[in-house]
Amino acid sequence: MALRIAMFHSTLPETGRKVGGVEVFVHRLANRLVDRGHEVTMVTFGTRPADARYGLVSAGPAWCAATRAARLSLGPIALNRLCLGDCQVLHLHGDDWFMLRRTLATVRTFYGSALFEARTATSHRRQLVQAAVYPLEVIASRLATLSYDIGSELPRGYRINGSLALAVGDSRPPCVNARTRHPTVLFVGTWEGRKRGAFLADCFAREVLPRHPDATLLMVSDRCVEQPGIEWARFPSDEELVVLYESAWLFCSASTYEGFGMPYLEAMTHGLPVVATPNRGAEMVLRGGAGALVSDAELGRTLAALLDDTDERSRLAAAGSARAKRFSWARVLSEHEAAYEQAMGLFAAGERDAGADRSPVG
Repeated sequence: MALRIAMFHSTLPETGRKVGGVEVFVHRLANRLVDRGHEVTMVTFGTRPADARYGLVSAGPAWCAATRAARLSLGPIALNRLCLGDCQVLHLHGDDWFMLRRTLATVRTFYGSALFEARTATSHRRQLVQAAVYPLEVIASRLATLSYDIGSELPRGYRINGSLALAVGDSRPPCVNARTRHPTVLFVGTWEGRKRGAFLADCFAREVLPRHPDATLLMVSDRCVEQPGIEWARFPSDEELVVLYESAWLFCSASTYEGFGMPYLEAMTHGLPVVATPNRGAEMVLRGGAGALVSDAELGRTLAALLDDTDERSRLAAAGSARAKRFSWARVLSEHEAAYEQAMGLFAAGERDAGADRSPVG
């Protein structure tokens, strides 16, 4: 049955800045639901991506999401003014805890936990902000008709009704001929904070370059301190990023916390072996030996050894490709459609019960 679906995310992918994994997924999900025959309206403070096939409604002025403080406070308040016409269900992907006026079924996805992120944050300010957001997320989970995680554990307090799968693109066989002639390690994340791009660059310079002087660490990040062997790719397009995934020898992330970890899955779908430090998202996505999980102390040595070992890279690539097939768009779309229909049924039943309670007694 074709559905009329509204979605909310404060921002959408745009050129000229580093985009987050969630906003990319939300954009792709909306497009794929349209292709599936549904009518989708995106609610956002951002701008419409050039390849969007869905409708767009402004949630309010862009400054409501221009700073973290505004996005966490004014943005959720602005959602109370929404008028979504004949939409049947609203799928919220974050920052909705002050949205008290809910006139249709709502589904909420949690892509991780602010509490877990607070525990792994590298700055005191980030720790305090995320610790303050945690109880707001708990409230949001209880305001929604149905709430979902993405397969990784959440702390106590959230009301979670199940899990929804994620996907990034279509799996494809490894492009062996596209790999660079010299050893290349790819990183996608941020230079500072929990993604720890600077830490990875230091490991690479100290432990990989002495064994592989011709190796390159390619940093797809918000900033980078370039030096011999370490190069910066700033704001690549989707097409350019695909080329980077298909040309590298290894993908590496030293993140201390991920709710899921989209770049792991992106690398796996392109047949790229993954090396990561342990965190909840990495352990879930790379389950069953689909990648190498190593400690901080082992990270540099592992990268250097894998650049020498073609057979082990091939084994990791094959295991990752097989695991990536479990995160298919067919599965994602079916699970989301089922969640929307269940939420609509529960909301309609609640409205009927409320109407009965208000009926006069004769």
